Amino acid sequence: MRRNLVLAIVAASMLVLAPSSAALSSTSTYYAGTNSQGQQLLFTVDQTSSGPMFDPIFINQIAHCPITGETIGMEYSFQGFLIPVKSGKFSLTLNDLTDLLHWNGTVTSTGATGKESIDLAGFDRSGGLQDCGAGSLAWKAQALVPASSLAAPKASYVVTVTKESNGSVKYSVSH
Repeated sequence: MRRNLVLAIVAASMLVLAPSSAALSSTSTYYAGTNSQGQQLLFTVDQTSSGPMFDPIFINQIAHCPITGETIGMEYSFQGFLIPVKSGKFSLTLNDLTDLLHWNGTVTSTGATGKESIDLAGFDRSGGLQDCGAGSLAWKAQALVPASSLAAPKASYVVTVTKESNGSVKYSVSH
């Protein structure tokens, strides 16, 4: 119950913090949930003139580095993405020099399920490369009614992914 309240609060805060026309539309449904690691995620499905669009807000994962044994808490937050939902399904893949992210799923008016994964290129102590990731994680979410307070998830690193109007994708990492 408490987790659902926190997720509802996060959804409501996004209305204030992300005042895009899609985010403020009364035809957006917010979905909040967790992945199989218990990490939070949030997105909307916006009803547009082009049909329903998946609008990611954030996902969190815990990545493990197999050689060094490091554990990295990652949050990906998104701005400017609208991914078509076709037959109730969406798929987002982002491939960058250091990151590979997959997020896909099936949505209904009451909930959503799917898979997500991240892979991070990392150096080991000998200068070799290792693939830090969490593997393919199942996730599920419920449709929400926004609440009115502000809360934010916590992570070691926050990756903000922004899609510019010209189609370019920019990554910003903070620690």
